[in-house]
Amino acid sequence: MYNFFAKLQNFLEASTDHSTSDHTIAEYILRHVSEIPDMSIYELAEACHLSPATVSRFCRRFENISFKELKEHASEFNDFNLTEIFQRPETDSIAGIPNYFQQVKESLADTENLLQVYVLQQAAILMQEANKLSFFGVTFSNVVAKNAQIKFMRLGKHTASYSNHENQITEANTMIPDDLAIVISSSGDTRFIIKLTKELSRNEVPILAITSNPNSYLGQHAKIIIQVSGQKMEGYKSPILEEINLQAAVNMLYLHYSGRYN
Repeated sequence: MYNFFAKLQNFLEASTDHSTSDHTIAEYILRHVSEIPDMSIYELAEACHLSPATVSRFCRRFENISFKELKEHASEFNDFNLTEIFQRPETDSIAGIPNYFQQVKESLADTENLLQVYVLQQAAILMQEANKLSFFGVTFSNVVAKNAQIKFMRLGKHTASYSNHENQITEANTMIPDDLAIVISSSGDTRFIIKLTKELSRNEVPILAITSNPNSYLGQHAKIIIQVSGQKMEGYKSPILEEINLQAAVNMLYLHYSGRYN
C-alpha cells in the first residue's frame, strides 16, 4: 500500500519538468486516487489530456504493470485509508484528545528507561567504524530514517536512505560487511522488514535495529538493538506514540555519536 504512494511521489519529486506526461498522470492519480478504481483508461487519459497509449506506457514505467493492476493498487490504497481511524462516539473522541500529552509523557518515560547508555555508546562506535550508514524504514519509520540520514550526514558520515521498497532492497543488495544498516521499525515484524532483514543478513551486513520488539525477526538478526517503548494510542492505525519514541532514540544516538566523535 505505502509503496504505491511512495512510487507516485517519487515520480513527482524526480521530475524537474512538471509538463511531462508522467508528472501529469502521477499528479492526477494522487489528487483523485479515490476515483481511479472506477475510471477506464480512456477516462483517465481524457482527464489528463493524454492518449490511452501514454497512460499504458506510464503504467509500465511505474511498476511494469497494466492499467487494471494500477487500479487494483489504488483500490487497496483507498481501502487501507478507510481504516486509519477506528470510529468511536464523538464524545469519546473529544474526551480522549487531552489525554494525548499524558500518553506521550508515559511512553517517553518508558523509552528513557529502555535506552541504555552502554548500548548507545556501542552503537555510536559501530556507526563510526562503518564506511557507510544506510537508514531503512517504511511509512512513518521512513520519515524517521530520512531525518536520521540528514543528521548523520551533517556529522560527516556517508549516508543513504530511500523511500520506496525497491530502492531499499537494491540498497541492501549493494551494501558490504564494512557498511552498517540502521533499520527503524517499531514492530520489527512487517513483511517488508522481514524481507529487507533477510537480504541484509545474506550479504553479511551488520544491522543496528531501533525497535520496540527485540524478539521480532529484525531484533533476532540485529548486531545491536536500541529498544524503545511499545506503547500505542488505541483507536488509530498511524503510530501516534511510536514515531515519537523512534525519533527520540535517533536523537539520543545522534547526541552520543556527536559527543564522542565531533
